[in-house]
Amino acid sequence: ELTLLVFEAMKSTHDTDGNTITFNIALKRLAKQGQTAACEGIIIGMLEAGIEPNVVTYTTAVGACVKAMDSVKAYEWLRRMRSRNVGPNFHTYNTALASCLDGSLEGSQRGSLIAEEMMQDVDNELIEGLKGPTDYASVIPDKYTKVLARKLLKQLRENWRSGDIEMQVAKLTVRVALKALVDFDRSEEATKIQKQRDAMDL
Repeated sequence: ELTLLVFEAMKSTHDTDGNTITFNIALKRLAKQGQTAACEGIIIGMLEAGIEPNVVTYTTAVGACVKAMDSVKAYEWLRRMRSRNVGPNFHTYNTALASCLDGSLEGSQRGSLIAEEMMQDVDNELIEGLKGPTDYASVIPDKYTKVLARKLLKQLRENWRSGDIEMQVAKLTVRVALKALVDFDRSEEATKIQKQRDAMDL
């Protein structure tokens, strides 16, 4: 509440609706508290003021979902940002993956879906090249991505041990994309894509 009061005071005192930076600062405070609805309100306020949210804005909103352990909302933010032509980067994906570490089968399944989408974006980046600064545009998994994928694999093992999913089904479905993230190697993936492109040219 204090963040929103300060934000409103700034708007009236300085007679400005703010800019992306001021909105992102307010958003970060709310995200640290896991206030997903308030984060959504800030982003709606940005759009109403004609200020387009950027990848930092959306990643911060996804961060609120980690604190709230709400992977459904985190996945929704990935969808919304794409609808506004803002591509997630590896920070966004890492944050969304972290929101799935809630111990549930649904969290494991959503983590797998996010991992699958990340790998599709990785393949696109390797084919088309990077568009924009590396820190803000790249989706190439980092060490933390692999740590999160391993944690999600461990969570999935707990899901099948507790009888939430059959082991064979888990291995053939949910585990596949998570394992792909753990095993990701940039040069191997680039070689695989090149072979696929060569085969298509024949």
